[in-house]
This record gives sequence, C-alpha cells and structure tokens, in this order.
Amino acid sequence: MPSEHLPSEHLPSDAPDPGPQFERRSLLRLGALLAAGGAAALLPAPVAHATTRGQGTDTVTTSYRGHSPQGTDQWAYVAFDVPAGVQRISVATTHDAAAGILDLGIFGPSGFRGWSGGARSGFTLSAADATPGYAPGPVEPGGWSVVLGPMVGAAGGMAWQVDVTLHHGDPLPRAPYDILPTAVAGRGPGWYRGDLHLHSVHSDGQRTVDEIVAAARQEGMHFIATSDHNTSSTGVTWRGNVPTDLLVINAEEVTTRHGHWLAVGLPQGEWVDWRYGPANPGVFESHARRVHSLGGLTIAAHPLTPAAGSFWEFGLDRVDALEVWNGPWTLDDAANIAAWHVMLCLGKRVAAVGNSDAHSPADAVGRPHNVVHAASLSTPAVLDALRLGRSYAVESAAVTLDFTARTGGSVAGPGEELPLSFFDAVDVTLNVTGAPDSIATLYTEWGIMAATWIDGSGRGQLRWRGWGKASMFVRAEVRRPKPASTTLDQLVAITNPVWFYSAQLPPYDVEQRVLFHTARRPDGAWSSMRPLPGAEGAGSFAGVQSAAAGLPDGSVVVLGIAPDNGLWLTTVRGSATLQPWQRVPGPDGSTGFTVREADIAAFPDGTCQLVVTAMDGTTYHQLRRADGGLPGFRPLPGLTAKSRWGATKVSITAMPDGSAQLLSYGTDGAMYHCVRGRDGTWTPWGRPAGYNGAPTFAGPALAITGMPDGSAQVLAIGLDGIVYHQLRRADGSWTGFRPPRGVTTPTMGASAIGIAGTPDGSAQVVAVGLDGRIWHNVRRPDGSWTPFAQIPGPNGRDAFPAGQVRITALRDGSAHVTAVSAG
Repeated sequence: MPSEHLPSEHLPSDAPDPGPQFERRSLLRLGALLAAGGAAALLPAPVAHATTRGQGTDTVTTSYRGHSPQGTDQWAYVAFDVPAGVQRISVATTHDAAAGILDLGIFGPSGFRGWSGGARSGFTLSAADATPGYAPGPVEPGGWSVVLGPMVGAAGGMAWQVDVTLHHGDPLPRAPYDILPTAVAGRGPGWYRGDLHLHSVHSDGQRTVDEIVAAARQEGMHFIATSDHNTSSTGVTWRGNVPTDLLVINAEEVTTRHGHWLAVGLPQGEWVDWRYGPANPGVFESHARRVHSLGGLTIAAHPLTPAAGSFWEFGLDRVDALEVWNGPWTLDDAANIAAWHVMLCLGKRVAAVGNSDAHSPADAVGRPHNVVHAASLSTPAVLDALRLGRSYAVESAAVTLDFTARTGGSVAGPGEELPLSFFDAVDVTLNVTGAPDSIATLYTEWGIMAATWIDGSGRGQLRWRGWGKASMFVRAEVRRPKPASTTLDQLVAITNPVWFYSAQLPPYDVEQRVLFHTARRPDGAWSSMRPLPGAEGAGSFAGVQSAAAGLPDGSVVVLGIAPDNGLWLTTVRGSATLQPWQRVPGPDGSTGFTVREADIAAFPDGTCQLVVTAMDGTTYHQLRRADGGLPGFRPLPGLTAKSRWGATKVSITAMPDGSAQLLSYGTDGAMYHCVRGRDGTWTPWGRPAGYNGAPTFAGPALAITGMPDGSAQVLAIGLDGIVYHQLRRADGSWTGFRPPRGVTTPTMGASAIGIAGTPDGSAQVVAVGLDGRIWHNVRRPDGSWTPFAQIPGPNGRDAFPAGQVRITALRDGSAHVTAVSAG
C-alpha cells in the first residue's frame, strides 16, 4: 500500500512520539526504581496471542500479550511470520508506565532493522521510509521478531501488549542514502575540534541530523559523530544533506544493561549488538574486535554514572578511550577522572575524551568536546589521534591549550612519548587561553606538581621542571573554582598525558611502588631499609606518598596514601609494626575518603595533628589523640570569612609552644603559611616571598619543620626543579630562600624532599636527587651544611631508587625516613 494511504499514526516522523520521553541521563532518575528489580534471566517472556483482525484484507493486525517480571536485564521476543506481498510493517505497544520502561526494536530475516528503546511506543518501516530509529528497506517474507527490553521496577512485574500490523500492497521504491565522505578536502595536519557523542531523533534525541550539523557549526566544531542508541538507522538516512565543511563520522552508542559504549567510525549500515553482559565471557571483546576490524574506535561512555544499566562493568582497560567528561560537569565526571588517573598510574595508556552527549536543543553541542591533533581532517586520522590520546578536552571552542614537554632537542605533546634517560631534566609548559578566573594544574602519578591562577584575561602559563623517569607521565587540568550542580568546581579543560617512558626502561607499575622505612641512629649509622607490611594482610604497603611523625615514646606514626588515594595510618617502633594499618575516615565518617596529599606532626603530649588535601582541593585538619583516637577532619579556614582553604600541597610541623605551623601551595600555585595556636585558632594565611626577589614561591614540593628555639625551617622545590631553603624566625620574619649546594654541583636538583628539626638545633634533610636516589645531609645550628651522602638501600649497600621521601626526628637525636620506591 502506498504510504499516502496509511493512517497518520503510522507515518514516519522526524520527532519522537508524544508518549513518555526519556531525556539525557534519564537512567539516573530511574536508578532507585530499577535497582530493586535486580537482573532477570536473559530468556524470552511467555507470549499469548490475541485475536487477529482484518484477515482477508490488505491490513492485518495481530495482538500479542505478555508479562515480564521485575528486573532490568531481560528481553522478550514476539515472533511473527510475514507472507509475500507485505510492503510495510507497523508496530504499536502499550504497557503500564508506572511499572517501568518498555524498550522496543525489531529484527527481520536478514537481521537488525531498528531500535528506539523507550523513546517510542510504536514505529513503521518499509522499503520507502521508516520511523527514525528504524532502517528503511524491503519487507522480506519470513520470520520476524519484535524485541522488547522491559526494565521493570514493580514487584508484580509488567503486563504489555504488542500490535503488529502487516500492510499489503504494491511494491514501494527503495530509499537510497548518500555515503558520508571520509575526509574534508584541503585540511592537512592540525588541531581539530569535535564532539563524538550526539543523539538525534533516531533514538531519544530531539534534533534532526540537519539541526545537529547546524549546532555543530555554530559551536565551532570541525567533526562530529552521530551516536544514536543501538541503531544503525542514522547512517542510512543521509539524503542530499551531507555537509562539505564538517566531517561526519558514523557511530553507535551501544547501550547494554551493564554500561554504554561508543562504537565510533562504523561503516554506514553497520550495527553492534547490545544484548550481553559481563556474565557472557568474551562477548564484549568480540564486538570490540569487530569494531576495530572495521576501522572504528571503542569508548566507554559516562562509565561511572551511578545508575542501573549505565555503570560500566566490562573493565575500564578494555576500551580505546574513556569518556571522562560527559555533558555538564558533575560529580560522576570527577569520579571518572579519578579512576582514569589511577589507570595512568598503573601504566595503562587509555585515552580520555570529553563529549556533550547532547539530546535536546537545550543541550549545547560541543560542550564539552575534544581538540585533536590529526594528520588531516579525515575519519581515519581523527580516530588514530584519539586512540593515541593526541587530544585534550575543553568546555567550549573559546578554550585553547598548548601543552608540551621538552628535553634537549626533543618535544612531545599529549599522547606522545618523550625519549629520556633515567633522570634527564624535562621542562613542561602549559599555555592557556579562553579560561578566565580559573586554576591550571599539572599532575604526575605523584600528585599535583604545580598550579597557577589564571586571571580575568583568560590567559595564563604554567611551567614546571621534572626529572624524566622520576615520573612516568605529566598531564594538565584547568578548573574554575565555581560550584556546579553537584561539585564545588567546574572543569574547563583536561589533557591526555605526555609519557616519559624510554625504550630502554620498562614501564612503571604503581602497585610495585612500595613504602620503605629506615632509621638514622644518633651516631649517624643507618639501619637496614625494609618495606612496611601492607594493609589487610598484604605483604607490603603499595603507595604513592607517605609522611611520618616521631612520638615522645620513641614510636613513629606513619601515614600512607594507597594507589586508590585512600589514607592509611600505622605506628612503628624500630623494626616492629605496633598496630595494623587503619584506614582514616573522611570528614563525614566515610571509609571511602580519598586524598591527594597528607602530612602529620607529633607534639610532646603524645598527640598528633593531621592535614590532608581532598580530591577537590579542600584542605582538612584533625587531632589524633594520645590514645590513637581520631575525632574527625574539619576544613581549614580560607582567605575570607566562611571560606575553606584549597591547596595542592600541604605540610605541618609542631612547635615547642604547642602551636602548629602549616605550609601550603594554594590552588593559585603560590606558597602560603599560617599558624594554628594552642587554643585551636588560626592566623590568616600569608605568602612568603620567592627566591631572588620574586613576589611568590611556587613549585611541586614543600616541607616545614619546627626548631627548639621557636623558629621553623622550610624546604621547597621550585618550578626550576632546584631545592631551596629558608628560616622563619621566632618573631615571624623570614630570611629568604637560598639554594643549598648539591652533591657535585652548586645547586641541588630534586624531585622529592623532607626536613626534620632535631633537639640539638640542627635539621636533617632528605631529597630524591637527579639520579633517583635518596640523599641526606644536615644543616648545623650555625647555618653550615654537611655534604650530601647517599642513604643505603635494603641490603645496606646499594642505592635505593625512590620517588617520594619524608623524614621525622625523635628526642634521642635519631631520624626515621619513609620512602616510596620508584617501581
């Protein structure tokens, strides 16, 4: 039957049905309902036939009724036969909307023909046209199946009905479609902007593809990928509207019940199945291999969205890239970045991307999007660059980054590897434009190395000198300290890392970075360096940072930050561990509290004070009672009334009068100092001057220690990678920074430092030098320095390669060193 004679409710439409709509991230709103349902078996639900109407006419309708139990992981198949002469199939469904969602699709004798999920309650398809989400094509005689995906929250299950109408008539002409070009002519090597996650009316979006193209142009995109849910129909409906100035990449968002993933770069008409889970071994991997064989890219979409069906369960390292930023910045995006950072620390080179996931006209295309350095503006070149991480993500086209690392004559950008010897100097530079009132930050696996404030002009530069394989990568972020819907800040930009691997050196594994302990006796002899036993029965404590404080009874309280950024605490005396590791709870009592930095100071009464910077930069403080009790963290006051202090690095020391002095790099990158009085009050934060007349001091590391005379000594590493030292006199004045002499050079380059004052008025210093070894020296009470000497390794002879080091002193003049091995 020609389409003009069909009832209007069966005609294809460029907009979804007016029934229940499921907007962007709708599963978040349904999570509580569906979580109670669990996972039902992947078995067809029982189906009962109702009466067939219209037999002997050109329009025959058969109704099928069924019932699905409570659960989210189930499919129901309504099988029916199509005789020769049928030109169109129309399907309509009804169900109790209060019981849940009824996803909808169809398969024909040759396979997949369409899917609309829960966005539609019906569709029609023929050779000439089809409802968006369904592929036009001949209606083949043979066995067909309507596939239903009931997501049922009601305890009593869900009843549903499917009406299948077969329209007989004269053959309809086939609908041709245009082939999308694989390249935009005349565009060679360069940086290109694009959004890989966009939804149209072919799934649950509200834009046509023409409207998506127009919105992409308006936002300054060079390429887009149309990635509708579980359907190939978008790719086969381009007719006379393919843009010549914008690269369109065909894609699909594969929406399983166990996480969503983007198959980007599929040939038009190709379709990827979604009906499987982690309980089906190897199935996801087989689909990913097929996508790769077709030249495509696999991306885990919004992997840590805490909703039924959205949370990624197939393994974060089994895809080419992670969508760490999905649409407007939220708390689950922050969780994505934290998980991705841990993967980088494990040496897993999985690229990060940011996409808008735009569904409605209210969702801005390209916010966020990726800026990719590709050999050309072509699908193969863009996908290759994304796979390698030759990209960064930004909030809008107003933001541009220039992020490089240099050593000698070599330079590398995001996703590239810089060839290095073990501790070659590496100069990292980040130039930012278009990001007013924000904070730029550099990260390695050791945490934040440097930060700087970008003023209202939106332009800023951040420089840092690292030491090659002292870190295995460096990456950058730009954030705006302004609350978003669920966070205290907003992400402006994030880069993929520059890698510092060398072909001659194996990659690091953070799980092999073990926390070691050694002691220096008052006579200057060192005890054997040994690993500390691990938490929860592990043979050793794997960590990324440590801190230590010597108590009056001769024991040492040790803090360790694990690879997952959890904060742990134990006590040692000599070679004995006095108590098991205890996970330190967060400000709200949560045992899942994670931190970037931590330090601890011990007082004569047996108490300790802890300071930490949380993952969002907020700095917290708490007392540890003499009996070991932890009453809880409280935020440090900020620069203004009722504000909280934010920091990238923090150090604390105990003073003879019972006060504590804190040293910190603020979120603007500058060094700050304050005092906590014995009564618990805080002085305002003040900024010490920098070296050689500079107004401020900035760098990747700092430490402070109190002295018996009421002064304090500060040790810090500057952005040039050099160690600097100064005194804060008892009257609060500063002597100014000076660089101590190095091992064989006029200055000391280092990647980590520690300082501890001893009862005789001297200060003991430790540093991880340019050779990756731990070095020790003493600043005498008269201001002179002993030469640096290497601390022996675990066998008492060989040097010990380390990535982070801290030192604390005891009353008897001994000193205890904690160090994290460099892999």
